[in-house]
Amino acid sequence: MLHRRGHRILNIIISICLFGLFVVIMKGPSTDSVLSKTPSFPALPDIIIQTTKELEADLANDSVADYETEQDMSVWPFQRSNGNVTISGDEIVRSVDFLNENFDFLNLGKFGPVEDVKIVVVVQVHNRPNYLAYLIESLRHTKGIDEALLVFSHDINVTPVNEMIRNITFARVLQIYYPYNMQIFPHVFPGQDPKDCPEKMGKKAALASHCQNSLYPDKYGNYRVAKLTQVKHHWWWKMNYVFDGVFDRYGLSDAWVLLLEEDHYVVPDALHVLHDIIQNQKKYCEKCEIISLGSYLKNFNAYGPNIAKLGAHPWYSSKHNMGMAFRRETWMKVKACAELFCKYDDYNWDWSLMQVVVRCLPQRFRVIFTKSPRVIHIGDCGLHTHRCNAHDTYTSTRALLEEHAKSFFPAQLKVTDVILFLFAFYFIFIINRALLFILI
Repeated sequence: MLHRRGHRILNIIISICLFGLFVVIMKGPSTDSVLSKTPSFPALPDIIIQTTKELEADLANDSVADYETEQDMSVWPFQRSNGNVTISGDEIVRSVDFLNENFDFLNLGKFGPVEDVKIVVVVQVHNRPNYLAYLIESLRHTKGIDEALLVFSHDINVTPVNEMIRNITFARVLQIYYPYNMQIFPHVFPGQDPKDCPEKMGKKAALASHCQNSLYPDKYGNYRVAKLTQVKHHWWWKMNYVFDGVFDRYGLSDAWVLLLEEDHYVVPDALHVLHDIIQNQKKYCEKCEIISLGSYLKNFNAYGPNIAKLGAHPWYSSKHNMGMAFRRETWMKVKACAELFCKYDDYNWDWSLMQVVVRCLPQRFRVIFTKSPRVIHIGDCGLHTHRCNAHDTYTSTRALLEEHAKSFFPAQLKVTDVILFLFAFYFIFIINRALLFILI
């Protein structure tokens, strides 16, 4: 009797959960009128190397850069004149480290010393200069950028990207280079060794072929792809270099770091909103260690009504990984879990960070985020997607910002969306566990 009653109760719970999930999925419309608008575009200024028409034409066909075209080593200053002399990997890494430590900051005479900085904007850059041009242009129009430090962290040294960054005149600028990159080490670890097993080979075939990493497929049965794993390695190196190098050298103990990527677009009031949240953190969410200026909206129908609204949730990687800002104290908690981050079997830095948050930290991170994102992802063409039209997202974003231009810089922000426990994270697990009990 009790067994049957338990089955009925579990069935009711599952039905309610599934119905709730269905309602959430069906809640919003699938199309967005905002994204169908085509705005007029102002001319891009002189920081952009190409003309507007050339830039837009390139964006229409943009994709992940081919590493076979990125092997021009002439841009690195450590080439030896004697072609018969081999430079060791350790010498190369030391040379790149020396360059990083001795790179001249740009525009300090105009904006003052690094020690005065309270916001450090760190941009992870690969080789998509078209997207980077739009990011730089958006930063140019971001109020308060003249008080920040821009750090561009590269995994490849290419002239067009360098020229674009070195022509920035609206903020302090520092360039750093990930020393273990595939441009320098294309055919030896951490690059793609010719003796490595092909990604989709399968373990049985790999063992038969005796490729060198045949014993070590990932949890999905695939073998290492260097250009994918480099993203996670670069992210980890960059974070350590900024917090242990730049922060220590210039005494930036109270500064916040804002993380961006080359295919992000920044809203003009992004730093204004960030400063407001920092100053009122105790009021908005005292226990929130992370601020997220970006989010992944299904549509932008509520962008205007939500422009002055904030949310406070448990941090979740796929929701709050864009435009993240935090202080050194928060980073040190992550760094203490370095072994888990590095050993977790996933090449995505954000999912590896998720494991750190869930499995290693004594208390889970909470995040306060903007309901209407101030950092927008425009990179439809990139690491995982090749068939796309990149320019569409850029034009949609410009249309969105033009439509709501008068609503930016709200006088007051308000927290309207609070979740104390991340029920959604355990949602499927709970349903699956209930189903197992029914099947007993």
